[in-house]
Amino acid sequence: MDKGESLYQPLPGSTSVKLGPKAVKDFVNEFIRPTSDVSKVMDQMRPVYVDRSNTFIKEEDKKEIKKKIKNKKDGKLTAREKRRLKLYDIPKDAHQYRLFEPLAELWQGYMDKLLLQGTANFEQKLIKADFHGARFTVIQSTNPSYVGSSGIVVQETLSVFKIITRDNKLKRKNLNEYH
Repeated sequence: MDKGESLYQPLPGSTSVKLGPKAVKDFVNEFIRPTSDVSKVMDQMRPVYVDRSNTFIKEEDKKEIKKKIKNKKDGKLTAREKRRLKLYDIPKDAHQYRLFEPLAELWQGYMDKLLLQGTANFEQKLIKADFHGARFTVIQSTNPSYVGSSGIVVQETLSVFKIITRDNKLKRKNLNEYH
């Protein structure tokens, strides 16, 4: 390449001046075999859209991408993303009973308020109550190794309680194994 030669070359034909479907048809006509029909080629072409990151997207994928963008706009993570980011895991350095004692005191106040509301329908209130911070002792279980273990509930899900014991051990108790 000579020093005076331009690095940028114009597109073949004078398509930069033309606009509209006829210009596209003329442009395509310059690149296909002379034996091919331009109208057939144009009919077989699919529209392509450009998303925000300037990558090419086929028309079929447009709906899926709109859905993903909408979810990202909400700022909400899916359950799978939360597990992958380990948001539900309690770090090892936080496996200390003393760190959760204030939570247990707060839970005691929460239960006192529930009792002050009256004992009518208390069983229903207890079933729906939040148990984070509750002091638990397992008195009956299908797994005999669970019986007698006690501690503060640090995490509660539909089927699992995670309990921190006085000796700073995090134990996972499956609710399906209790009577």
